[in-house]
Amino acid sequence: MAKQGGVQERIAFTGVPTFLKKMSGCVMYPWPIGNCDYVMDDALNIAMDYLDRTGHATPFKEAQSTAARAIIIAWQSGVQHRIKLANVAIRAVEQN
Repeated sequence: MAKQGGVQERIAFTGVPTFLKKMSGCVMYPWPIGNCDYVMDDALNIAMDYLDRTGHATPFKEAQSTAARAIIIAWQSGVQHRIKLANVAIRAVEQN
């Protein structure tokens, strides 16, 4: 195979190179802004996982839409840390 820690080893282990996983991150949710970043998808995934586990994600599409809008607003105001974005989204859904 390839030397330990190389790209070929990561491809063989996961089937997809890490950089391609990050590039495909925007496919999950159709963000209405042009500068989509995988951090936003990570934040939405974290928030929806938490909301689902606590029973706040019903109806799912409505909760996801509310969370995504909160993430977009926070992102445009300069928040770019996925945990902070997820927290904003969780609060928005719980208060809705």
